[in-house]
Amino acid sequence: MQPQEVGEFFAEIKKTLDSNWSDEALRSLSKHTVPEVVPGNHGWLLRGDLSTVWARWFIESLVDLAPYELDMTLNIGHLHLPILAFFDATSPLVPLDERKKYAKALTTFAWQLVMARRERKRASIGVSLRKELWERGQPQPRCYLCGFLFETPARKKFLGESKDIPPVPKLVDFTRPRGQLPAQLCIEVDHVIPVADGGKTSVDNLHLACGWCNSIKNRYTNIYDAAPWSGGIFHHPALGPVTRPQPLWVLRTVATRRRCEHPDGCSSRIEDSELFAGPRNPKGALTPVNLAVYCEVHDPWYLDRWIGPKRLAASSTM
Repeated sequence: MQPQEVGEFFAEIKKTLDSNWSDEALRSLSKHTVPEVVPGNHGWLLRGDLSTVWARWFIESLVDLAPYELDMTLNIGHLHLPILAFFDATSPLVPLDERKKYAKALTTFAWQLVMARRERKRASIGVSLRKELWERGQPQPRCYLCGFLFETPARKKFLGESKDIPPVPKLVDFTRPRGQLPAQLCIEVDHVIPVADGGKTSVDNLHLACGWCNSIKNRYTNIYDAAPWSGGIFHHPALGPVTRPQPLWVLRTVATRRRCEHPDGCSSRIEDSELFAGPRNPKGALTPVNLAVYCEVHDPWYLDRWIGPKRLAASSTM
């Protein structure tokens, strides 16, 4: 890390914040490369997700997909025309066959979004498919997004053997409060690729997830789909005031890293252990830059993570 580089970058950030609605300040900031230390160890996640956001915005800047979603007489050929026109206008010196090739690639992607939006309704998940997914998870079926081990009451409800909702725990993880609501302990069938983005209701695109992860993931596929500020302040009885992370930050980091990140090395993986979000720097807030993934053994907040659900709700402020 070069302290001078970091210092100059944040001096430029301050100038921008002091005149945040100035295009001149923003243009000046955009010329600066973000120092490698700023996005932290998960910079690959933050940069990768940002690229997908830009890609989605770019596609829909070429053509508004709303008419194609609503008008069933419009087809992929109609969608191809404005996208090809963009390449014709911006790259007239590129050979026509290459312009058509690039336009076809973007059209195929855009049409997938259109078809997914036309077919938002999910297909039902029958008992036989539920049993197949349950057997696939043996010997220890877990949430594929956090590693939570499903308990017997959740299994019985999922397989239709009981209508009882799993009992609410006495303590919940204040960074991932699964159990504040009973449904968060149930087993859900999650579409890895959301239906709204073209995902199919087939075994290859389905996994078991706990109710908390399933509800937070929803149709989101990107860490920037969450609000860019924290989820409020929790007045922890031992740690004092603690910034609560956005739930999607926790979910996205744990689900993509999928292993314990203890510096000495650890064999725990999401397939065999529940994983938790904790601070890389214990003095810092749980932002996406400071989130690290730990197993129960290496969790730096092992003694402080678990809080009564009512206390968590009563001691949190926005």
